[in-house]
Amino acid sequence: MKFSARKSYTFYPNILDNLALPENERLSVEIIRPAAEDRGNISYLEYEAITDKITPVIRYNFDSKNILNRCVGEIKNLEIENTDGTNTGKQIKSGKELAKESFYGMGALVDAICTEVCTDVLTDSQKKIS
Repeated sequence: MKFSARKSYTFYPNILDNLALPENERLSVEIIRPAAEDRGNISYLEYEAITDKITPVIRYNFDSKNILNRCVGEIKNLEIENTDGTNTGKQIKSGKELAKESFYGMGALVDAICTEVCTDVLTDSQKKIS
């Protein structure tokens, strides 16, 4: 049996209007595929049995700290601007830097990145690049 492999690739999160921007202005994230031994350290399923329901509740959880620090490389076009009157902005250039930040919209971005890292399907666009 033969599998496809690619250690890293560029991901453009589909959040806000990112995909409508010109390619050179889009937020892009380098995804570094986790090794097989790390799969259990980045995500897990959580089951909750509820007695008054027929179907149990299933949650898919991510270890965002581990994912951002180990599975995200270079980030382009991400700036955090303070709204406290100081008018200072900060460029975020890596997953390690992103892991330490707090800003509005962070949840959607981190969820998109974590979902992409944990996705185990080669998309048609990735097949064309290979």
